[in-house]
Amino acid sequence: MKNKNLEKRITLRYASALFIIAILSTSSFYTLYKFLEESSSTAYIVNISGKQRMLGQHIALDVHRVYHSLQNHKNSIYKTDLVIENLLTHIKEMKETNKILSTGELPNGDNIILSPKIHAIYFNELNLKKRVDEYVELSNRLSKFKELEQIDTIVYEIDSKSEQLLMDLDKAVKQYEFEGSQKLQELQNLEILAWILVIFTLLLEVIFIFQPIVKKIVSLMDENDNVLNSLEKEVELRTLKLREANHTLKEIASKDPMTGLNNRLTLEDDIEKAIQHFEEHKAPFSLLSFDIDWFKKVNDKYGHDIGDIVIKDVSHILQKSVREEDKVYRAGGEEFVLLLNRVSLEDTHKIAEKIRLLIERKVFKVDTEEFSKTISGGLYHTSISNAKSIAHVLKIVDNALYKSKKEGRNRVTEVS
Repeated sequence: MKNKNLEKRITLRYASALFIIAILSTSSFYTLYKFLEESSSTAYIVNISGKQRMLGQHIALDVHRVYHSLQNHKNSIYKTDLVIENLLTHIKEMKETNKILSTGELPNGDNIILSPKIHAIYFNELNLKKRVDEYVELSNRLSKFKELEQIDTIVYEIDSKSEQLLMDLDKAVKQYEFEGSQKLQELQNLEILAWILVIFTLLLEVIFIFQPIVKKIVSLMDENDNVLNSLEKEVELRTLKLREANHTLKEIASKDPMTGLNNRLTLEDDIEKAIQHFEEHKAPFSLLSFDIDWFKKVNDKYGHDIGDIVIKDVSHILQKSVREEDKVYRAGGEEFVLLLNRVSLEDTHKIAEKIRLLIERKVFKVDTEEFSKTISGGLYHTSISNAKSIAHVLKIVDNALYKSKKEGRNRVTEVS
């Protein structure tokens, strides 16, 4: 019950902290988003006002180009398509920019509120809205005249208006830029304020929410330290025992219980590793397969106990006849396998013959009676045949062993 109440209190405090952070983050995000949205519109308006000033210059230049085009072709109606097209394009664009700047209606459907100073520039003090419309209309009339004499007056009027108009348009641009920089400053101030609020809120949460939680958790951890230490020691002890048991089981699973030799399970794993090592590093290896000749007669005549003694003595001879890096396996019954690593074919034959002679000369005693046994073997070396697989190697060496049996036993036959 105590733990349940503690869990509820911690959960409530943690949820409250998250809720406060979420509210503060959402409020800051929304406020900054609105400011950024407004700043984006302001930047667009600044660009449009700069474009309007540029268009005013282009229109004045285009008017003179039209005039000079007619002047160079007296009393003609010759006008280059490019000059007229540029003039009309600039007139159209200036109309659009004048509408945007004087109404605050953006092409994307958004609306911005004109500041009092901007409103005065376009409608009161400088009356830019009306003057730009008149300037555009005057320029548009020029494109409709066909004689040089007809446009002299218009060119003169445009020249007289353009200089002052461009200066006033420049004032509008500077006012927009000033207001834009003010909004950016407000945005920076808002960001600093939001940062201060977040830090202050987090500090309060640390003092009144998280610090009490931490103190309680530390207290509980101190109370449980002894229990945990005791459990850790018990787990370590059980782990050690389990590791020892696993090692013992692995030894049992990989060893022949009678002779202590490796069994067939480890044989196949070791052959696979030898094949891989040969393929990667060209390290040669040999495989000798031995079978005790007429072993069944020993069991039939002397009993299985004596047969077991023969198996153990043969195992001992095999182990003493090879190097430390070589391995001896009891493959089953009276059959044994030797895996010789990094050995030549010639040395393999010598080892096989040595083993054959040692077993042939071994005298086994049963009470007052003595007897001897021989072995037959098959010999494989990587220089004779490539090791395609475990099954392939075991098959061809067994075939060689059976050939030794067939040809009279007590011999070792090379694989073919």
